[in-house]
Amino acid sequence: MGEAYKLNCGRCSYSQEIFLGIGFRYCSLSTIQEWYEEEEGKKRIAEFIHHEEESTYDCFDGLYVCQSCGYLLNAIYLHMESTADSYTNRYACPRCSAPMPPKPIEYIPKDAELNCPDCGKEKLTVQAFMDWD
Repeated sequence: MGEAYKLNCGRCSYSQEIFLGIGFRYCSLSTIQEWYEEEEGKKRIAEFIHHEEESTYDCFDGLYVCQSCGYLLNAIYLHMESTADSYTNRYACPRCSAPMPPKPIEYIPKDAELNCPDCGKEKLTVQAFMDWD
């Protein structure tokens, strides 16, 4: 099950709702392939489905934090691995084009300290507001 959070800055007008974790549509590679949007990833999912009995995968909604500019990207993480191959999706920062970290934050701990990506002078308040499926 996933959790939704509201991120707010007390200094500027930055506000974002993010969704982290997994739901029912993450239960198999075939199901993920139905809704996954990025073309290279869809193609690679099909390759791993043919070897599903020897493949493992990890897929969830995560929060990528750009190491260059602090931009927060709420996006899907997908990692698949078999004895002969592996694939992990990658993102570039929409703001500065730097590569995003290879793996995002999956859960936000209660004591999380995220910097505001807009003003950079304040820690964001993080408030869980919903469980999602």
